[in-house]
Amino acid sequence: MTTTVGTWLDPRPPRPAEEHGVASRQPPLLSRQGAVDRPAYRALVGVLFASIFLQRFAVPVLDTIALNLAVTTAAIALLLARGSLLVDGRRLALFLAFAAAVMLSAARNAGEASLASTALLCVVCAPYALSLRASEGMFHACLRAFQTMVLVCAWCGLAQFILQFAIGPAGLFSFADHVPQEFLLNGFNTVIPLRWDSPILKSNGFFFVEPSTFSQYLALAAVFELLFRGMTARLAVYLIALPTSFSGTGLLLLIVMIPLVLLYRRDFRAIAGLGLLGAIALATGDFWHLDALLARTGEFGSTDSSAYARFFAGGRLIGEFLLSSGADLAFGLGPGAFPLHAKLMPYEVHDPAWAKVLFEYGLLGTLLFWPMLLAALLAGVPSRWVGAALLIGYFTFGGMLLDPRMQALVLVFCTLPRRRAAGLAA
Repeated sequence: MTTTVGTWLDPRPPRPAEEHGVASRQPPLLSRQGAVDRPAYRALVGVLFASIFLQRFAVPVLDTIALNLAVTTAAIALLLARGSLLVDGRRLALFLAFAAAVMLSAARNAGEASLASTALLCVVCAPYALSLRASEGMFHACLRAFQTMVLVCAWCGLAQFILQFAIGPAGLFSFADHVPQEFLLNGFNTVIPLRWDSPILKSNGFFFVEPSTFSQYLALAAVFELLFRGMTARLAVYLIALPTSFSGTGLLLLIVMIPLVLLYRRDFRAIAGLGLLGAIALATGDFWHLDALLARTGEFGSTDSSAYARFFAGGRLIGEFLLSSGADLAFGLGPGAFPLHAKLMPYEVHDPAWAKVLFEYGLLGTLLFWPMLLAALLAGVPSRWVGAALLIGYFTFGGMLLDPRMQALVLVFCTLPRRRAAGLAA
């Protein structure tokens, strides 16, 4: 087994008293970092940059392959070539076991299974077996870069929402008029009105594939800011920009994570500050169409809503096509089966990771996938809080199993930079 170099970080700064079991509740500064491997840092920042600012773009000609996936794969290949990465034996074993289940499901459903889906899944999951040879300071450095990038997008989203009233929405929400179609990723609702008949469009942060994705990144950035810097002006920008997306997935993450973080830190100043911000949001609700956001809470019971498609329709699909056969339940219907069967349903069906894994790879694949992912997110990572936030994203954001944007975040913040493991052989 190999071990990796990193720093165990949680929302508390390391103090001498902690060695005796006394914990501090104040967040550490992001500037606390050791000597960073600069080439590796530049590669990982490139991965983050592509996952944010280039996520709407596709590999030319192959408009179903995200450009940021190609950037991540190239960065991993570069780091492997220069000897910056190690193979973790335990995580490699978990990946190989899951890959075997994928291959078994593909073989059992030969002729119907998607070889492209099989290959893509392996490309996305294989790097979970890797870690940086020298990761001291890398987590903090990459987190600072991520927070700055999302801050730029937050300001862009705010400007985008306001400018549509002054100059109109043309050119503010879609790249279609500026970039040849073969360079753009298909299959996303980039331009979405506030309501079906509304001239007002939801902010997508200019760079994100959908408003919901914009809200997810803002929510992650807000949680990270609160964890590691506390109440800042930047946190306020994230939280003010988030409602302009009028999307619920980011809010779900905040609803789960922020109370846990505040209770853990016992940060009553932050609780008061966020309470004041919430009160201001309610008081100015008519100005920014709060009623449209609150209306999203009623979508869970409607089969015509995105909330139903994201959280409930996958279970209905499993009940309709998978549970009638014990063999299908055990081994799944094969890679790529979920979207094909979803088209047969009378309403829209999204592909949450838990449902897609079970539907395509069965109970066997499910029992092997989640240990692999949990090891990548939580075992020996710089911050289990960050890993927990990304895990919640897997369950609430939708479509995360093969999402190269989520893969980039998992790799940069959890899998590659590892905490220091004193007493273990390198």
